[in-house]
Amino acid sequence: MSQHDAVVIGGGAAGLSAALVLSRARRRVLVVDAGSPRNAPAAHMHGFLSRDGLPPGELLAYGRNEVKNYGGEIIAGTVTALVPDGRTGFWVLLGDGQRISARRLLVTTATSYRTSPVCVSGGPATSCTVRTATDTRFATAGSVC
Repeated sequence: MSQHDAVVIGGGAAGLSAALVLSRARRRVLVVDAGSPRNAPAAHMHGFLSRDGLPPGELLAYGRNEVKNYGGEIIAGTVTALVPDGRTGFWVLLGDGQRISARRLLVTTATSYRTSPVCVSGGPATSCTVRTATDTRFATAGSVC
């Protein structure tokens, strides 16, 4: 079994960017992607230089192609465990039973959004409505219970 210089866990924009830089530096890189990006429900991205309005899935497709063009590998899978091998790095264990050897790990998995309950009771509440450049309301924050 050959060892990867780096295994990137997470195939979103951050993981693919890291894999691209490492692949360009001629490192043997593997990206393990579970295929559930945090921004999957979004129809378009905004504020991303040169890609404003692009659907998020298209950005990831571009990124995967760029990584592959420099020799990086991308596989679908879910990491279930990371085990130090005691000598030269780690074993990355996948849900399908695969065992991958890596000198270094880079974890770029998405965080999850959690909302807090918002209440307006017992007096005035501080609130703020956030609007986009096209004047579409996308968030309202208030006092937290």
